[in-house]
Amino acid sequence: MICGNICDEVGGLVRSNESGADQKVAHGGTLSGGGLVLIQIHVYGLTMRRFTVIAFAVMIMGMFPTLPATAVLPMNGLVATDVRVQEAKKNRKGKVCPTKNFWLGAGWGADRGKRTHMGVDMGGKRGTPIFAVEAGRIDRTKRQSNGALQIVLRGKSGSKYYYGHMDKVLIKGGQKIKKGQVIGKMGDSGSAGEVHLHFEFWKSGRESAAINPIKFLKRVCKSI
Repeated sequence: MICGNICDEVGGLVRSNESGADQKVAHGGTLSGGGLVLIQIHVYGLTMRRFTVIAFAVMIMGMFPTLPATAVLPMNGLVATDVRVQEAKKNRKGKVCPTKNFWLGAGWGADRGKRTHMGVDMGGKRGTPIFAVEAGRIDRTKRQSNGALQIVLRGKSGSKYYYGHMDKVLIKGGQKIKKGQVIGKMGDSGSAGEVHLHFEFWKSGRESAAINPIKFLKRVCKSI
């Protein structure tokens, strides 16, 4: 019996009775237990032995579309997400660290005799690149009376940034600058034997209106 052979292969959802006749099912009827459609077939007007045709998942799948899989985050996914959020915040600020491979030297407020230190010194090797911390325009560049090369950058945010003691200045006053562009090389001009970058943050944009830049540097420099 054809049905018996097929149905046995799919788990015996339709079974034959002891006399060998198939269980009678009306045309177009359904077998609720397995959700399978049973159809009686007639060919060329001759009533042939009843065949039970099983419509497999091709028909059923059209009625019940597959739901999309849901991704499961690992337990450390929250940590990774938090890191991405923090990095995104930094990127939105549009700022980068003013140099690399450095160590912190004299800090804000250090005694300078008749004056106090108005920035942070970032020591490093001679020739270390100096970067524009944000996009903007060079306000000026010159050599001070003590021989130190300086750069003042006005960022798009309105803040100004003072760089001092470079060996080389690679830009000119009035030049438009991109964030992260190399604008100079670290050196010891005006401070012989002490290779470093003197960095000041004039947040308000007013001339020489320096504030302690350490919070700013911690935000944009990974190594602090």
